[in-house]
Amino acid sequence: MGIKPSRGIVDQNVIDAAIEKSVLAPLPSETRRELLRGAKQVPLASKEYFFHTGDPPRCGLIVRGFIRTGRVHPDGRALTVSWEYPGAILGLLGVLRPPAALEIQAVIAATFLEFSAPLIRELTMSDPKLAWAVTGLATTFLDRALDKAVMFALSDLRSRVEWRILELACRNPPGTPLLAEVTQDELADAVAAARPSVARVLKTLRDEGSIKSMYGGILVLKPQALAPPPHRHQVA
Repeated sequence: MGIKPSRGIVDQNVIDAAIEKSVLAPLPSETRRELLRGAKQVPLASKEYFFHTGDPPRCGLIVRGFIRTGRVHPDGRALTVSWEYPGAILGLLGVLRPPAALEIQAVIAATFLEFSAPLIRELTMSDPKLAWAVTGLATTFLDRALDKAVMFALSDLRSRVEWRILELACRNPPGTPLLAEVTQDELADAVAAARPSVARVLKTLRDEGSIKSMYGGILVLKPQALAPPPHRHQVA
């Protein structure tokens, strides 16, 4: 009888599939091998943090799960910046130019392949192909951040409601249900819309099976259904 793998640890096929979706895919095999040297798997429970403000910078490839990145204002308020999927490399820019700007949190149970921060800095300084890839994708990330600003200002009501519900559901302790503790009135205020309009969006989401109205809030049943689709070759 074989040894049962540890909880959250994935096999090599899952890692390979994530690498092929990532910034590493176009790089020479030798560069990829060097970057993966000493990498380790890091399982996370739902709502557990891979990187929290004040921690030493960390960088990893999402190989399983669904991830939230966010920024915390000095007054304690938190803003979600993006939702990320397998193939995204997160924390890279913070490792290269500390301090890291974004918190990294699992929405559902997830697994990262964490890279060695000193090794990443060394290779980026010595390998032009890796440095060029990082530069190009950092520009892509800036473009996406600008797209998010436009989305907050001009997007349709459903997108704003979905984003806010999922963001609120991530605020409870790790391992607890994805429950957004918010009333319809509070949600309407948060998305700058009339309550009847928000109620219609919530009904649609309930009919689709994405959420369930509960005493004390809104239970998220299908978190990925509330988030934008993944982008290929993401980095943050």
